[in-house]
Amino acid sequence: MRGGEAIAVTLIFVGIPWVLGWIFRTYLNHVQFMKVLQLRAENNARLLDRFGSDAAFLDYLKSDAQQKMFEVRTPEPRMPAPYMRMLTTIQIAFLLLSAGGACLFIRGYMFEGDKDAFLFLGTIAVALGLGSLLSAAAAFVVARMWGPLNRVDNGARP
Repeated sequence: MRGGEAIAVTLIFVGIPWVLGWIFRTYLNHVQFMKVLQLRAENNARLLDRFGSDAAFLDYLKSDAQQKMFEVRTPEPRMPAPYMRMLTTIQIAFLLLSAGGACLFIRGYMFEGDKDAFLFLGTIAVALGLGSLLSAAAAFVVARMWGPLNRVDNGARP
């Protein structure tokens, strides 16, 4: 197998499961959002059926309080955005570092023509992983300076 073929096989065995996992995750998020919408719609329909043409209910529908009842909210993450950014960046960094290290390690077991391809892929992955770790460290420093990490969000919503 030549270097280009080895890279293509590696990308296929890594890329296809990754894309399928991303599609599955997106589908699960969509199903969760649709369930929330359906429950809200059923609740609103029951309220409208129960109160029907009651004058007090019609006044309530004209008020600002009904805005809160009929608005649809999506579930928000419990962790503040800086934490999520840092956590995602660190996960990507470790993934890239381990993939790059694996390419550099396996390079020793390849034929002479394939070694250059794995050296290239490994070097790029390690460099991107180190850059991602530096990005997470920079986000941590900036978040500490701006102060959102000092505020704890205990799941309370405004």
